[in-house]
Amino acid sequence: MNKKIFIALAAFFVFLNIFQVNAAMLYDEPLNSAAVYVVNKATGMSIIEKNIHEKRSPASLTKMMTYIVACENCTDAEKIKVKVRKDVLDLVDPESSGVKLKEGEEITLYNLFNCMLICSSGDAAMVIADYIGGGSIENFVDKMNQKANELGCSDTHFENPDGFYNENQYSTAEDIYKISRFAMEIPGFMNIVSKSECNVFGDERDPIITTNKMIDLKHGGEYYCPYVKGIKTGYLKEAGRCLASYAQKGENAYISVVMGGPTLDEDGLTIEKNMAMVDTKKIYNWAFENLKNFKLYPKDFPVAEIDIKYVWKHDKLLLVPDMDFSLNLPLKSKKEDISLKIDAPSLVEAPVNKGDILGKAEVFYLGQKVGEFNVVSDSTFKKSYILMILKNCEYVVKSPLFIVLVIVSVAFLFIYVMIAIRENKKRRKRNKIKKFPKHLIK
Repeated sequence: MNKKIFIALAAFFVFLNIFQVNAAMLYDEPLNSAAVYVVNKATGMSIIEKNIHEKRSPASLTKMMTYIVACENCTDAEKIKVKVRKDVLDLVDPESSGVKLKEGEEITLYNLFNCMLICSSGDAAMVIADYIGGGSIENFVDKMNQKANELGCSDTHFENPDGFYNENQYSTAEDIYKISRFAMEIPGFMNIVSKSECNVFGDERDPIITTNKMIDLKHGGEYYCPYVKGIKTGYLKEAGRCLASYAQKGENAYISVVMGGPTLDEDGLTIEKNMAMVDTKKIYNWAFENLKNFKLYPKDFPVAEIDIKYVWKHDKLLLVPDMDFSLNLPLKSKKEDISLKIDAPSLVEAPVNKGDILGKAEVFYLGQKVGEFNVVSDSTFKKSYILMILKNCEYVVKSPLFIVLVIVSVAFLFIYVMIAIRENKKRRKRNKIKKFPKHLIK
C-alpha cells in the first residue's frame, strides 16, 4: 500500500478530530447495548452518545486495526501469497470464529483480508500478523498500538490481532469510531466489508459468508437493512455483541459503533437476538426518518463583528466560519431553535490575514450545545505604523500617569518661576544698593 496514501489519511483524520462536534442527543429511546456512538459522516456530528469513553473488550472489531497495519506494510496484497504454517495456526484459540485455514496452503494476502473481515476468521488474522510482523506477532501488535496512538485512540490497547479476550486488550466506542473512519478511507476496505459472501479458496470449501447480517439479504432475516454497507462485527462472552457499521440513504450517511450488546436477560437466560444489530437498525431507521442535514452557516457568511486597530479607514473586522457548517436536526426544526455563541476577543491588533483563526462559535439547538466551528477573519488587514505611533501618542497623552506628570511638571515650573522672580527681585535690590557710595548711605 502506498505510504503517501496513509500520510494523507492521517492528515485527513486529524482534520476530522479538530472539527468533531458534540451530540445533540436527539434520540430518547432506550438502547440495549452498553456503549453506543453514532456520527453523521459528512458533518462529524454525533447524534447519539452512550458511554463512549467506557473501556470495553473490542472483540473482533480489533481486526479493523489488523487490516490497517497490514495495508500500511504491504505493497500489493492481491499478488502476495502467504503460506499457512502450523505453528501459527496453533496460536489460534480453538473457539476462534471464522473459516479454518489449512496447514501448508498458500493464499493471497488479499484473500486473507477477505476471510478476516467478512467471516471474521481468527486464523486469517494470526497468519496476516505473523507474515507482516516478519515472523513475530508481538512486533505486529506493537505496530497496532503505535497506529492507535497515531489516530488519537488514547483509551485503546491491543495484545493480539484477532480480538480474542485479554484483560489488557480494550477500546472504547469513540476510539473504534476513529479506527473505523480511518479504515473506510483506505482503498479497498469498503469493497471487502460490504460483501455478503465471497469465494476465496477455489476448492471444495463453501464461499465465506459475512457475519454482518445487516448487509445479507439472503441470510440476514430481520436484521437486514438495505441502507447498511458494512463494516465489522464482534462477539465474545466478555465483550457482548459488537458492531461497527456504515449506512447511507440519499444525502445522509452515518457511522455507528455499538458495543456490549447483551447476551443474557435479567433472569440470566440467553438472549437469542443480536441486540447490537437490533439497536443499530432501530437507530438507522429513526435517523433516516426523522433527521435532515441543515446547512446553517455557509463558509464566509458573517456571524460576528469585532474591533481592529492600527488600520487606515477600518475599525471593524468581520468573523466568518472557516468551513460550511451543517447539522443533522429534526425535520420540524425552526430557525429560532438555533442559537450561536461567539467566543472571540472584542479587539484585535493588525496585521491580520484572511483566514486567521480568531475564536470559535458554539452552536445550540433548543439551548443544548450541538456543535462548534472556528471563526476566522474575512479579510487581510495590514498594520499602519504611522497610525500606530499616532494612536500610541494619543494613549500616552490621555493616560493618567502622563496627566500627573504634566501637573507635577507645571507645579515644579511654577515654583521654579516664583523662586526665580523672588531671586531676581533680591538681586536687583542688592544691585541698587551697590550704586550708592557707602559714605552717602546713612
